[in-house]
Amino acid sequence: MFRIIPFIITFLNRINKIIWNFIIFLSKFIKIDEINHLNDKPNDVKYRLFHVDEPAIIEPFVKIKHKDYKQLIKDKNIKPIKRRNGKEITIDVHCPCCGAPKAYLYDNTGKQNQFECKVCSFIFSTNPNKEKDVILKCPHCRYQLNLYHRREDFDVYRCKNDKCPFYLKNKASLNSHDLRLYIEHPEKIKLRYIYRKFNIDFPTLQKDYREFIHSPIDLSKAYSSKYIIGLCLTYHVNYGLSYRQTASILQDVHEVHISYKTVENYCKAASSIIHPLLEFFPYELSDTIAADETYIKVLGKTNYVFFWFDAIKKIVTSYRVFDKRDSLSSIKAAFSTLAKYDTLPESLKVISDGNPIYNVAVEYWSQNGLPFQLYQVIGLTNQDETSKEYRSQKQIIERFNRTLKYYYRPKGGFTSLDHANSYMVLFATYNNFLRPNKSLEWKTPVHLDELNGISNMPNKWIELLNLGYKYSDIYC
Repeated sequence: MFRIIPFIITFLNRINKIIWNFIIFLSKFIKIDEINHLNDKPNDVKYRLFHVDEPAIIEPFVKIKHKDYKQLIKDKNIKPIKRRNGKEITIDVHCPCCGAPKAYLYDNTGKQNQFECKVCSFIFSTNPNKEKDVILKCPHCRYQLNLYHRREDFDVYRCKNDKCPFYLKNKASLNSHDLRLYIEHPEKIKLRYIYRKFNIDFPTLQKDYREFIHSPIDLSKAYSSKYIIGLCLTYHVNYGLSYRQTASILQDVHEVHISYKTVENYCKAASSIIHPLLEFFPYELSDTIAADETYIKVLGKTNYVFFWFDAIKKIVTSYRVFDKRDSLSSIKAAFSTLAKYDTLPESLKVISDGNPIYNVAVEYWSQNGLPFQLYQVIGLTNQDETSKEYRSQKQIIERFNRTLKYYYRPKGGFTSLDHANSYMVLFATYNNFLRPNKSLEWKTPVHLDELNGISNMPNKWIELLNLGYKYSDIYC
């Protein structure tokens, strides 16, 4: 044994020498600057966070009438623009503010859809859908905002004034590493003021909120009795059985011979009837809402369920399925929750993960008179005070997502987005009105007097259908 130890030590020394030679070889390819900045605030990653700036200043457009562009050119000794790229403006366009011709207009985007007048510094667009009677200005320097990006649901405006105090303050706060990064990749660090102008039509959004559930049949003309329909809903929703399994158990246990397609039609029709009850019931919600999205499969493709959930009373307030996880989906999910409040509490807070689409929803509804506070829990460990304080509420919605997966898994996915949304209506109804919750001392989140004295679940579903008809008459 003692003879082996010297050989082991010799072997380890050789390995150590090889490692050091390899380190010396790699050091030839490492820049000294990359080593110097390692101790220079390495945890400063502000450029990765999503910030929502304060609203822009909206002023009415006022055309200059006391002087035309010719007088302004003469007074200021302004010369026509010398275009360095050699690209001329080919369309016939004039400044709507002072009337200057295209010889005095800068092509801001290079696509001849936004211009800046050299005579009066007015920025305007040739887009026919753009509002021409207002001007957006930076709230920090009152400089007119420049169109920076066009998204599907909103336009991004940015202040390009290099003397803006907001920009100068943010730039001065950068450490040396971030400053070099900003010089090389300015798109990675947000320094300038940004405003998002949404082009989402609120009446269309409100109509979509009411009418996204459709019925394939008229349930009042169904051949089966109401009790059979109640059994279909009980097996399919309460016990998580698929349509085929529900049809099989009805035949094997109850000797009711209906096809799985009939079970599917009954459940979809029931969801369209119950939907008004689920949306317009006068809930008594708290001021703490947890929000999260989870995925399901629709025809083998990933779709997303946006759950908003009262973290205290365990009431599902939003449950819709979308084919995209984008800002519009988040805005619609938020509306489904905000619409359930008669008066929005001033202390309303929403707890979510770090997905920036929730920040966009906050900005949109703040602009439309429905503000709320967003607290984002980042990562799996508490790296900040917000995560430490609100992680327990975030875990509640995560557990609810696991509950959905437990009921959803036997179905193996859905054949269409309509089928998925119909099931989510029934699942949210089951959770709110029928499913006892352990944290509520085994009581349902919402108590209905109409269900008192009803001992079995199929008859409870029938009573919910009757209530759905009543709410349809009230709110249609």
